[in-house]
Amino acid sequence: MKKVNLNVAIFMATFLSTSSFAAAPVNDVTTAKGNKEIVQQLDELSRLLENRNRIQIRFQNQLDELSREVSQITGNLELFNHKIDQIENRQRNLYQLIDEQKNAVAKSPVKENNANSAPVAVDEKAAYQSAVDLVLVDKDYQQAITAFEAFVIDHPDSSLIANAQYWLGQLLYKEKKRDEARNAFLTVTEKYPDSSKRPDSLFKIGIIDEYLGKKASAKTFYEKVLKEYPDSSAAGLASKRLKAL
Repeated sequence: MKKVNLNVAIFMATFLSTSSFAAAPVNDVTTAKGNKEIVQQLDELSRLLENRNRIQIRFQNQLDELSREVSQITGNLELFNHKIDQIENRQRNLYQLIDEQKNAVAKSPVKENNANSAPVAVDEKAAYQSAVDLVLVDKDYQQAITAFEAFVIDHPDSSLIANAQYWLGQLLYKEKKRDEARNAFLTVTEKYPDSSKRPDSLFKIGIIDEYLGKKASAKTFYEKVLKEYPDSSAAGLASKRLKAL
């Protein structure tokens, strides 16, 4: 009986041992396969991340390029608007000069035959025209400033004094003497309220104040142009500047 039990014990031990050794290769294969799948998934995820990064970089480069193009277009528009303003100012000045000359011819008295009795108005007109020619014909702006300053001193009661002050302001502004230009324009607005140059002088003071960073003052002068001279060309320009403030 003991011999039978011993044989049974040996058989069971052998069976269990064989089962254990047989199961081991199955577990190893399963683990290796699982590790391989994980590695493949990680590789795929890494490729996806790299592709996403490349796409993001490409989009960012495109956005940067678009931003540069928009900035360039904006700069070109600002330059274009500035040139348009300059053209409008030159045209307005030429029209004003033509009107001045027409009025001067209509109002100038007939010169007498006696050379010693030449009327003062003729001298004033000649001095004024000489200063204007220095601007439009000779393009000698420094000399034109001197000529207009002399005209203002020599002919303080002339009917052309407001025009001379306005041209003086224009020339000083062109030479970047903005404070002096502002004073010349201010003289027109304060001393000659009936002058045709007053709306443009108000507008030019606004331009100078805006350049100097005095936006509140610039706004005041622009609004004054719109209120007092709503149908003038200066009012249209003042309206544009107000919207841009």
